[in-house]
Amino acid sequence: MILLATAILSGTAASEGPPPAAVPCLRCHGPAHLAEKPRVPSILGQDAKYLIHQIAAFQREFVPRGSGFTRLERKHPVMNAQAPKVDHKDVGIVAGYFSRQACVNARDLDGGPSSPPPKPLLATRCFLCHGAAGHSRHMFIPTLAGQRQGYLRRQLLSFRDTHWIDLTRPGQSRVHSMMTRQGAYLTDAQIDDLAAYFAGQPCR
Repeated sequence: MILLATAILSGTAASEGPPPAAVPCLRCHGPAHLAEKPRVPSILGQDAKYLIHQIAAFQREFVPRGSGFTRLERKHPVMNAQAPKVDHKDVGIVAGYFSRQACVNARDLDGGPSSPPPKPLLATRCFLCHGAAGHSRHMFIPTLAGQRQGYLRRQLLSFRDTHWIDLTRPGQSRVHSMMTRQGAYLTDAQIDDLAAYFAGQPCR
């Protein structure tokens, strides 16, 4: 069981280079490899508490919630195999390391227009949780600004499809009390517009 407060505290120690537990993660999520993998999210500069939460979900761990515990679960064929290899004592260290790295803009990785695309009307709904232009102020809500367009598109499709499909089927699915409902009725065109808009924003 991952105790978030303990994991977060352990992840605040300064480090000159990547801790050993983070080295395997760099093969996909490191700045040297991101450009080769357009559907892999950039986790550089994301909040450490959010990253801890996602690792716990890929590990299918129980975490504190209210007066009890709840089990997190997020499906991905690669991450469900890799995340359990991170020892519980190292989760906060790995998350802290990535959170302290400078973020990388999607347009610098993937190319695209120098100016952001126009804001879709639906984006204002996203701002309510993810912050203005996708800059989150909440520890458990990810920043969308500057994230990879292909990744954002895949996640929105997963939220939408998970609402309608059998959750026991293999593959990628995402269950979230808010996002599965929000994404349920998005069209392909709306998903494309939202992904392009947030990918075009500066990550800061």
